[in-house]
Amino acid sequence: MITARLAIQGGTPAVSRRYRERWRSVHLRDLAAIVRYGWRDVNTIAKGDGPIAEFEQKFAALTRTRHALAMNSGTAALHSAYFAVGVKPGTEVIVPSYTFFASAAPILQCGGTPAFCDVDARTLTADPDDVERRITPRTRAICVVHMWGNPAPMDRFADIARRHGVALIEDCSHAHGASYRGRPVGSWGDIGCFSLQGVKAVSGGEAGIAVTNDPLLFDRMLVLGHYGRLKHGQAKRSFATDHISLGLKYRPHVYAILLALGTLSRLDELNRRRRRNYEILGAELAGCPAVQPVETTPEATRGGFLEFIVRYDPAHAGGWSCRAFIKAARAEGVPIAEERYAQIGDQGHMLHESPVFTTLDVSALGGCLGGRSAQLAPRRNGGLPVTQLLAGRLMTLPPFTRVPERFVRECARALRKVADGAAPAGGHGPT
Repeated sequence: MITARLAIQGGTPAVSRRYRERWRSVHLRDLAAIVRYGWRDVNTIAKGDGPIAEFEQKFAALTRTRHALAMNSGTAALHSAYFAVGVKPGTEVIVPSYTFFASAAPILQCGGTPAFCDVDARTLTADPDDVERRITPRTRAICVVHMWGNPAPMDRFADIARRHGVALIEDCSHAHGASYRGRPVGSWGDIGCFSLQGVKAVSGGEAGIAVTNDPLLFDRMLVLGHYGRLKHGQAKRSFATDHISLGLKYRPHVYAILLALGTLSRLDELNRRRRRNYEILGAELAGCPAVQPVETTPEATRGGFLEFIVRYDPAHAGGWSCRAFIKAARAEGVPIAEERYAQIGDQGHMLHESPVFTTLDVSALGGCLGGRSAQLAPRRNGGLPVTQLLAGRLMTLPPFTRVPERFVRECARALRKVADGAAPAGGHGPT
């Protein structure tokens, strides 16, 4: 077979046009809503009414839950969830090592310890068998992350949590509008947490939201950081505190919620477009052993996506490093980069290896962290064989939304071209 000359070697790039994403998160009508509130001199809503109540009601409907609580970040939502289910000193939360740090760091703020688990090699979501092996009398909760919009097998996790009497938290930050067995993510666990930040599918720029069917858990999240809503906003009237919260302030900015309302109204279209483009990418890469999209969990429907993650096998690309392959693919016109969760920091650590969870001296700090330096390292980080092999084996593409179908197909064909061109060349690839 004659292989086309790679662009990095002077050949013609396989992608015929520059990448341009025409999908916009912010629309003029979203800004008009902000202007209307600004013109009325309204820049905060303390009691959770108005657009905040509207957004919470619509998000509860999206996830088929009874209660939703908007916050200023997804990290705040996760902290509130861990607090509400009783994570405290002496307890542990099982959480994947392959995830964004905010899935795990708020556990420390509750005085708990992350017990990192492995992921499924095909889907990159938490491995239910490994999770169950790590449950001990100290386990207070399991956090399941729907990575890159790919739902985890939640029936398994719900069963594990029920049998062992532990709480189940869903980190749905990448997975707005995703479902498993026809049931929305966020509704399977005791609490579902969503980020509404930056380029998330539903975004307020900086915001988050937690959903639950349990009114007591809702009230516990409320009493942590929403003092303006404690008088009339409790679902079960659980706390009599003179309407004072416990020292945090997780209220969202009303302008962020107005932006989030706009993006929520367009979520169905966004997911429809991204699912279609992911399917096209997968079909064009069928039979290419060097580059493959991550498999969707059986009986699941992806949502949100955040990014399109593909798996890279250098054995089928001349042994080229991931970085060399990306350099060649970018020369072909593919907007591809190294995946960012499998290697973090200057040393390229996995999350469970980060100094924050292992060696950071926090003895001079206050709060739940103070004096814990000798105890900070989780006790059972070993035995993560799948997670340990992810570094240098994953690449990321933008979540193609409103781009021409031809562009998506050309990107996939360009990846095949680089793999074919690398295979006979051998060595370490372009420098």
